[in-house]
Parts: sequence; C-alpha cells; structure tokens
Amino acid sequence: MAADITSDPIWLGHIANYNLQLVFTGAPNGTFKLQISNDLGYPDSADEASRYVGLVNWTDMADSSQPISAAGNHSYEVQNAGHRWVRLIYTFASGTGTMTSYRFNVKGV
Repeated sequence: MAADITSDPIWLGHIANYNLQLVFTGAPNGTFKLQISNDLGYPDSADEASRYVGLVNWTDMADSSQPISAAGNHSYEVQNAGHRWVRLIYTFASGTGTMTSYRFNVKGV
C-alpha cells in the first residue's frame, strides 16, 4: 500500500447484495473508494484479459470514499446493487502498509 491500487473488476451478474471486507497492516495513509461500471464486458470469457475488454466507463460510487491513516479494517455493504461491475480503488497519500485480506461476499437473486 505504498502506491495506488486498482483491483480487478468483479462482475456482479445476478448479485443483489454484496460485502467487501478489507484488512490492512502497517501505517498506510490514503483513501479507499468503490467504482462502478455498467459497460458490458465479457464476463463469460475463458481468459481473464478478455473478460475486461470494453470496461472503460467507471464512476465513483457515491459516499464510498473512506480515508485511512493507520492499520485497521474497512467494510463496504451494498444492497440492491444495480450495476454490472465493481472495483476497489486505493489512492496512496503517504506511509506504507500491507493489504492482508480482501474478501468479497455476495448474495444473489
């Protein structure tokens, strides 16, 4: 966590609710946020690189910005998701740290 991080996009498909839990150590100083996209992409593609082709329009999820300045954890709880894709963005400010856990849990319809 000594530089900016952008996670791989996660396709939500028939997912209505999801939770993203982050656990980090050290002394990171930066900001987490979620970005969403309704671009189609190719979620059924056999290879990962092709899966994300066409995902070009990303929008910051309202009220998802979370500044951090020490070791700890954070969770995003999203209900009634109406978007196709989501990804996590970490914007580095200073310090160093390690993301020790990045877990995504979903409930479908």
